Amino acid sequence: MFTIEKPKQIHQKSWKDIINESASSNSFQFDEVNFSLFWTCVFQDDYFAFAAKNEDKFMGIVVAKINETYYEKNIVLDVLYVLQDFRKIGVARSLMNKVEEIAKDQKLDLIIKGVEKSNLLAQKLFRNYNVVNRTRYLKKHN
Repeated sequence: MFTIEKPKQIHQKSWKDIINESASSNSFQFDEVNFSLFWTCVFQDDYFAFAAKNEDKFMGIVVAKINETYYEKNIVLDVLYVLQDFRKIGVARSLMNKVEEIAKDQKLDLIIKGVEKSNLLAQKLFRNYNVVNRTRYLKKHN
């Protein structure tokens, strides 16, 4: 069994380890500056961050953010990552249930972006969501 809890300063290293593993599995570099910015964000009012823990062992994390523009307001999933040893036992579902509960309470749509077609576990997790086909663009500043 496991619990879902908000991040605490004393858990910074555990969160950093999970973020680093998540980044490395996605071929993304997450340096100290990036993590520091991330860690600051998870404590802001427009972010919702939770970890799944079994006693003192972290199993996975979820981070979502309120996105508000002049014409819409919704919650966007930013990070969902479960450590390899804890997949297929309901950790991701429990973390997503927490975010879905917040979206429902605030009467906001929940948007999931960037799910790879090859990520069959995520595809299964989000099977009850409406599929929105959108194209993303990125312009890197060198």
